[in-house]
Amino acid sequence: MKKHFYNFLLLAAPLVALAQPTHPFTPPEYAPAKAVLIEWDFNPNTWSLYSPLIAACREAVETICVVRDMGEENIMRNRLTQDGVSLDNVSFVHVPCERMWIRDHGPFAIMTDEGMAFMEFDDHANSGMDEYLPTNLANLWGLPVFELPWVFDGGNLMVDGHGTLFCTNGLYSRNPNMSKQQIHADLEQYMGIKRVVALKSQHNDYWKHIDMQVKLLDDSTLVVSSVALGSSANYDSLEHNYNLLAALESPNGQPYRIARLPHADNWKTYANALLLNNHLLVPTYSHPNDSLALATYASLLPNHTVVGIDCNKIIGWEGALHCITMQLFDDAQVSRVKNVSTRDDGFSVWPNPVPAGGTLWVRFADEWHDATWVQVLDVQGRALHSQWLVPSDAAAVRLPVHLTPGVYWLQASGGQHMGVRRFVVR
Repeated sequence: MKKHFYNFLLLAAPLVALAQPTHPFTPPEYAPAKAVLIEWDFNPNTWSLYSPLIAACREAVETICVVRDMGEENIMRNRLTQDGVSLDNVSFVHVPCERMWIRDHGPFAIMTDEGMAFMEFDDHANSGMDEYLPTNLANLWGLPVFELPWVFDGGNLMVDGHGTLFCTNGLYSRNPNMSKQQIHADLEQYMGIKRVVALKSQHNDYWKHIDMQVKLLDDSTLVVSSVALGSSANYDSLEHNYNLLAALESPNGQPYRIARLPHADNWKTYANALLLNNHLLVPTYSHPNDSLALATYASLLPNHTVVGIDCNKIIGWEGALHCITMQLFDDAQVSRVKNVSTRDDGFSVWPNPVPAGGTLWVRFADEWHDATWVQVLDVQGRALHSQWLVPSDAAAVRLPVHLTPGVYWLQASGGQHMGVRRFVVR
């Protein structure tokens, strides 16, 4: 019998959360994923979106459908079967729920010294029983859950692997009784966030979510929405945000690589996409710009399967694919990511992720003077490639062509210095 995601977790009595998580780390969306959660609100007008969505998700990760009871599970099973969608790698979990916008009410999964845990915030929709979905799932799966009583929607949460949160100013306007300093302190204490980059929200975005205008594809690559001058009241805010991001330094010490995406019919965004391992799911709208958006993503992620899914049924509610899904990271792999991503070893690598067979560039801090021996290790610690490097701002490691997509480590040793950095091959 096939084991599912939640079978790997402790199906035990609910865990009582500690006062705060120990050394929390919030993995980025491009970290290795084990599962994705999808919650359907049983609106027959939207079902045509869900069959292709679930079919695409199950190719990348286990797809967990969140329903209230066995009756609703049977409805979903029958509809998927009728639409020709295989139920292999699809599972179901029964908890109180009522709205499809699972990105906003969570759960937000974090990694702690004790393993995976969930965060629970208020969400702006004040969505009834969904407000407690993170706690209900945590109790079902025997995970710790930490609660903060202020508004933070998942659509406004975009993180990298180095503790930077990208969001809009809705983070502050939704919590008028809290100072920025207190919000930042809570985010660092509970989620390991060390830097906040707050962009302007779009004027017609009631929810003020970052995922309607920007997508982070890896530690140094962004896509940013754009509109033509004079075509939309959002032109000024989108250009302001692009210029702000273009002036920032990415974790590799270089400017971000930024690509621009068009809109469809002014406000229909292509940024609301979902990354699941080596798959990218992109909202489409039966619009001429669909092909341009898909081609832009494919050029930035050449080793990914890029799939377009028509979102005309839901975009009128100011949301698309990202808004109705929530990924859960692979805790076995991310535990290693957390351990090295929160250390400063005096060198950095880029691009990260790197294409298979590509070149990994290494930037060393000034204190690295001696010739340095570097090794590429797999997640079991086995050496796959070795070479000498001369420390510099741009030393090159040519990756062996046989490296398959996945998580690897670059171990460097020179003189009195030693360190390890994680990187992903796509």
